[in-house]
Amino acid sequence: MLNIQRSIPIPRISLEKLINYILVVGENPGINCSAIKDRGLDIGKGRGDITRFFQRIGLVEVYGDCNIRLTDTGNTLYRALNRDLALSKMLLHLILYKELPHYRLLINLISEEGPINIAELHKLINQKMRDLSPTAWLNEVAFKAIIGLATDLGVVEVVNGEVSIKYTASVSECIRRAMASIGPQKVLRIDDLNTCIKQSLGGIDIKQSLINSLDGCVEPIIAPGPLGPKSTYFKILNEDCVVKQVVNTILSKSVLDSNH
Repeated sequence: MLNIQRSIPIPRISLEKLINYILVVGENPGINCSAIKDRGLDIGKGRGDITRFFQRIGLVEVYGDCNIRLTDTGNTLYRALNRDLALSKMLLHLILYKELPHYRLLINLISEEGPINIAELHKLINQKMRDLSPTAWLNEVAFKAIIGLATDLGVVEVVNGEVSIKYTASVSECIRRAMASIGPQKVLRIDDLNTCIKQSLGGIDIKQSLINSLDGCVEPIIAPGPLGPKSTYFKILNEDCVVKQVVNTILSKSVLDSNH
């Protein structure tokens, strides 16, 4: 079950500004909120809309008298930005996919329904959100902000008013497709997930690390095999928990050491 909140604080600014913000904080740990604004890298009152957004998705932490530093996840993204822009875009997409249920729902809907008219997509996502929570909705501003960000990240493309998924969303596609509905139950096919991620990330193997981190998210479904009972299928107890653990495992792996 997705934990849908009523509002979503996504600033309507360019991906370039988001990237520059991460680079500046990475190069100047502890930089003050006012210095970030003086450089034109934040907008809005108080600590700033971008700072609050990056706090929300776990990229920065704010301490003391509004000083900012990167979290471990933020530092992973910072290192990627200094090596490979395409990889860093994929990582930011995965972080958003993990941390913002609205973003994940939107990407999944485009994967399942696309190409789809933008107006129809907006109606559909709000219909799906109401199914999850009667008070949840995505207003026009937030909807356009998410579409804009996903487009800048190369995850979706908009042609003649229709939105469709692009190949660069393949890692989130791996996650989505590995969580299959069998009757009323959702099942995680961990071998399929691992194979797909290996193909997408140049051989990175997450299977054992992931299995070790999924306690409380899944229950094993034991099946007989030639070498005795084994489990490669897991009953999903908490879909949100599974997505977060898969992405955390990918982020903690030596993705940055692969040849991208």
